[in-house]
Amino acid sequence: MEDLKLLKKYKIRSTRPRREITRSVLTLKRRHFSAEDILNCLRRRKSPVSRASTFRAINLFSDKGLLRPIDLGRGFKMYELAADSAHHDHLYCLRCGVIIEFEEDRIEKLQVKVCHKEDFRPFRHTLRITGLCKKCTTRQE
Repeated sequence: MEDLKLLKKYKIRSTRPRREITRSVLTLKRRHFSAEDILNCLRRRKSPVSRASTFRAINLFSDKGLLRPIDLGRGFKMYELAADSAHHDHLYCLRCGVIIEFEEDRIEKLQVKVCHKEDFRPFRHTLRITGLCKKCTTRQE
């Protein structure tokens, strides 16, 4: 039922494949997930939704704001359910792939200040910092 509410909230026409994909996203235990994670969930559920339909739906869900893409570089994207949380930014470990969410008011205020100074009207932004997490840095030494 929650799948129908989300589709309606984001003004996405409800079709069986879209409901199946939304259900899969809602059942994923991880906050950040890839298209492959969704496909694997669909397979486990024995859903007949095709790979092509899944990728089309992911793009549509991203365009409509239901999913928020996280570009990790080199053409690889992860996603998060936009309805889950307020704005936040990400730290991404290049070695183990962990994604750490963070919020920092000073960064947000600085971005507003820069936009104002440049007479720029922002619609949204993302900040992704890549590097090594504490665990991977410790292993490296």
